[in-house]
Amino acid sequence: MLFSSLNQVRLIAINTIFGTEKAITVLGKTFVDHKVCNSLNEAIAECRSDLELGIAILITCDADKFSVWVSIPEEVILQPI
Repeated sequence: MLFSSLNQVRLIAINTIFGTEKAITVLGKTFVDHKVCNSLNEAIAECRSDLELGIAILITCDADKFSVWVSIPEEVILQPI
């Protein structure tokens, strides 16, 4: 799924087993920031292997950068901040 702006989603911070993460929630799922890319093609290429594994992916556009967000299971979230 591609969002043209982070204004379309709710940006939150969460504590996970990996530490504090920047996250967004969409349709009841939590996504963490995975990688920032310089082009949409680069972002799509970055997430292709995760999509093939069945992992939910979002791409957001902010100015001229594209962020790839990866869905995480609720079990790794310790608590929202």
